[in-house]
Amino acid sequence: MFIPIRELWWLAAGGSASYTARYMKARIGSAIAERRRSQIPDPTGELLRLQMLHGYNAHSLVSIAPGASLWSSPEIDGAIIYGEFGRVWLAAGDPLAPPEDMAELARQFAAFAKRKSRAVAFVPTSARFARSISPRDFSVVKVGAAPYFDLQTWNPRGDCAKKLRAGVNQARRSGIEIETSVDLNEVFRQETADLCLSWLESRRAATTFGWLVALDPFIHSEYKKYFAARVNGKLMGILAASPIPARKGWYLEDVISEPDAPQGTATLLVVEALKRLKEDGAAIATLGTAPLATDGPDDIPTEHRVVARALDMASRRLGAWYNFEGLRRFKGKFVPSWWESEYALGQRGVAMPPRIGHAIVRALVPGGLTQLLTRQAIRAMRGDSASVKAGLVKKVGTASSYLAENVTKSLTSSSKVPSRN
Repeated sequence: MFIPIRELWWLAAGGSASYTARYMKARIGSAIAERRRSQIPDPTGELLRLQMLHGYNAHSLVSIAPGASLWSSPEIDGAIIYGEFGRVWLAAGDPLAPPEDMAELARQFAAFAKRKSRAVAFVPTSARFARSISPRDFSVVKVGAAPYFDLQTWNPRGDCAKKLRAGVNQARRSGIEIETSVDLNEVFRQETADLCLSWLESRRAATTFGWLVALDPFIHSEYKKYFAARVNGKLMGILAASPIPARKGWYLEDVISEPDAPQGTATLLVVEALKRLKEDGAAIATLGTAPLATDGPDDIPTEHRVVARALDMASRRLGAWYNFEGLRRFKGKFVPSWWESEYALGQRGVAMPPRIGHAIVRALVPGGLTQLLTRQAIRAMRGDSASVKAGLVKKVGTASSYLAENVTKSLTSSSKVPSRN
């Protein structure tokens, strides 16, 4: 039986009664929300049209998913994709609009939300959009960075590419072959479902996925390119790439391999994908956001001191549960041509609830840090005393709350508005 990829997360929960209950609650809530939206036209078609015209942020296509909403203005041929988190309207990346209209569309969206007693934030945004907005309308916080590859010149050599070459050679010696023209038939979809289950169960985070980081390789498959790694016909890894039309580029969105796949399988998948995308005429590619990474230029003024401490604390103390540094190292070993900083933008002039920080963290990190840490702690300590479990859960929960609350403080700071050149 074929299992839709977006349903896989609860299967990886290990049959826990509490997570089954959460799953059922989420499904019931989803059904109720779907019933409420039944009178609203499906925005997918319009969003896909705008994505193919104006998609600049790597996350744009990914964010056009079930549960997302559309906001637009009659004066501008564009739209903003957003999700609701209580009183927070969290917009996915940059507005889908011509560059000269993005800032005005964001300003109108924020004004509309304010009239509805809602707060607005954008995450993760590109540096281009962050530069375009007025510091009087939005505050800016750097939340990570993404590696980019100039496919016309990318040809890593020397010491900086040693690990890259070693991984590629290991995979090839093990018999890994990369298939480009993938037939998305039911057999391949079932193979991928099995692969995703194995991959989820092996993750350090052992967490769910949602919205911007949803594990759903086949959503909008007609726009994507797929690469499959096989040994003797067996699927050992897949890579799904989403287009970035405004940059003539591709986002290597999902890079997934079997836990027992030969060493270097994921590395070979990425390298071959970059080479073949270049052959197809692509200009650039990216591996997407590395949350909390400090790479990339810091040329956009931000209210950075408080949030910088929070992000540094998170990367150091929470690394045992979510491998921030490992993810950054994996992306960096491909010797990117450059790194681009990514930001969260918060609306000025409104009293933002503390949950805006949690909403941003949840968009950047699968499942949200509190859920991630609580679940991993319980999983790791089955059989230990309840008091020890409760103590660690409280400790890591406090750490994630500290991060979320300080992101909110930085975004809602109403002190001196920074000048921007």
